[in-house]
Amino acid sequence: MDDAERSEQWVTNQLDRLEETYGSAPVHQLGWTVRSARYERAADAEAAERAAAGVRVTNDADELLLVRDRHDEWACPRGPVETGESLEAGAKRTVREATGISCTVESVERVTIVAIGDETDRERPQIYHLVVRFVGAAGPDERVECTESPVRWRTSRPTDRLDAGVLAI
Repeated sequence: MDDAERSEQWVTNQLDRLEETYGSAPVHQLGWTVRSARYERAADAEAAERAAAGVRVTNDADELLLVRDRHDEWACPRGPVETGESLEAGAKRTVREATGISCTVESVERVTIVAIGDETDRERPQIYHLVVRFVGAAGPDERVECTESPVRWRTSRPTDRLDAGVLAI
């Protein structure tokens, strides 16, 4: 089995596991073409390194936990999953590292499958990566601890006009 087949099988296994654990969730797919060197890094990545995960965390006051990301936008905490971590563990670790808050994972809000192709050699098979946004909650005593980037709780009401990017992963 080559790298492309392994990546596709890993993504399929993760999707099956997530559906078995949490039920169905919206699955989106997008494709990127990248330079050959970046394609090679994607192909050589360990299975868990082919994933990013985050959590849309709310608290008892129905506030949403947001961090200022590398694009200087407010977003739900998210980041790469490390080798040996489950998607859930990686998502919870990322929240804790970015905000100082421990959270639970309750469901899957959205899954995105990213197909990476080689822009120089379009005949090469695509390498698949996975991005998962979970829904979770923080305990009643959790307080924000600003670590590497600004962190805040934001009131989240259905009437809020949040940009889609705010909740994007």
